Amino acid sequence: MRNTATDLLDAHADILPFQQLLRRACHRATLRMVTLDQTHPLHKGLRTAYNFCARRDFKSCKRHPSPLHRLLNEYRLNPQAIETIAPVRHYPKWDPNVTTQVAQSPEAAIIEATMAQEDLRVYSDGSAIDGGVGGTAVLMRGEEVVREKRFHLGSDKEHAVYEGELIGMILAVELLREEGGKGTLALGVDNQAAITATGAFNSKPGHYLMDIFHDDLRKIIPAHDQRKLVIRAGRQGTRASQATKQLTSKPNSQHKGTARKTLTRSCMMPRVCTARWKNQPLAVITCPTGAQHPSPLSAHSADIPEVLGT
Repeated sequence: MRNTATDLLDAHADILPFQQLLRRACHRATLRMVTLDQTHPLHKGLRTAYNFCARRDFKSCKRHPSPLHRLLNEYRLNPQAIETIAPVRHYPKWDPNVTTQVAQSPEAAIIEATMAQEDLRVYSDGSAIDGGVGGTAVLMRGEEVVREKRFHLGSDKEHAVYEGELIGMILAVELLREEGGKGTLALGVDNQAAITATGAFNSKPGHYLMDIFHDDLRKIIPAHDQRKLVIRAGRQGTRASQATKQLTSKPNSQHKGTARKTLTRSCMMPRVCTARWKNQPLAVITCPTGAQHPSPLSAHSADIPEVLGT
């Protein structure tokens, strides 16, 4: 054991090397700072430091950089792109301006869509295609598409299809507003999670989009209005379904936009540790048979021999 390299012992003891422990502590500290409220004294300084680093593509820094500049140059966390999840979204007596109708079968959904008698009918959809996530909406009159909208959120590495579904619903409300928003209204959605979220009180990542949907809907249906937006689920096989799918499959070169990112746990640390560990100037000796590696760090370094010599 005396001649065993320390970094080898750290790997088999499932302990990160000191350099990576320090990086993880700095990453956590930076992540906490970028999630501070706008009223916090550090928020303005963080935003200024990030904008300074972003203008230089995070490659150059000031002659005498502050710790904030060094951290933001390293981790590139944008304080303005962090989603804030509000603990309370609605007051206890809140009543949504929507009513949902979920068909029991695809055949029943097609019959309901065919027999719909609402004055204005819109249909929305969200999907991930070619590495991008976006939402679409179409306004139908009979079997003809009157208007359409689409919006590109960004990469599927930063956004989920659920966000695209909500973006499609927001676009559908915008189509209703542009058409006047008079008479009875109906919205077709093929995502059960998005339909359930229309009446949810709890807060989860991405629910700020649902709040935007309700805010825009209140502009069409004010508090004194007794109308409700009818949301129907399961519209596969209808003309509206084909229209939204065709619109979604179009290239997303236009109508691009940004949305706030949700915080995700970084999974790169073990792989970074393994890559840097392999670059250490150590002589490799054959691994004994029957050796077992602990987890989870050693799961990324299963091919590393157990016996190394300096």
